Amino acid sequence: MEHVPGKLVKGVFQRVLFPDLSAELITELAGAGLDLSIPVKDAYPRPIWYRSIELTAASLYPEGDPPARLRQLGRHVIEALDSRKLVKGPWLGMAKLMGPRRALKQAVEHGAQYSPIHLDIRERSSKELEITVAEDQQTEFLAGLLEGLIGILGGKAPHVKVLSTANGRAVMAATWR
Repeated sequence: MEHVPGKLVKGVFQRVLFPDLSAELITELAGAGLDLSIPVKDAYPRPIWYRSIELTAASLYPEGDPPARLRQLGRHVIEALDSRKLVKGPWLGMAKLMGPRRALKQAVEHGAQYSPIHLDIRERSSKELEITVAEDQQTEFLAGLLEGLIGILGGKAPHVKVLSTANGRAVMAATWR
């Protein structure tokens, strides 16, 4: 996919992250092609999305190397969705009861038509999944998103390791206690 849906950009930057964005970062984002002062476009070229994620990670997490910043930002997005009560409805409550393994598998099966990033999940054990993502850029951001999601679904000490990236795909191992 060459573009990122505007709906995703709006959700991440205007709904989830906006309270965390400084005026300086908002100006930097506009310079990178993501102007949050105007209505969101229908779609954005992937380089604008990637640059916006990088700028935001560097601004919110100035310590550490770029991969660590991206992972922290990914976790933050999920934790902010949860703490700011932006995910509504019974799904999250039921998902927490089901646990990470079942909830993630069900989300992938039922949410494929809504997500711009497609996942394939293979169970390795009751607390370990192999996840193939149809994306090979900013995999540390994706790993952080998955760690955050596993955490809010009840997985203790979630960890996602990027096993490989090639040909537009990344393979990750997700574990928890």
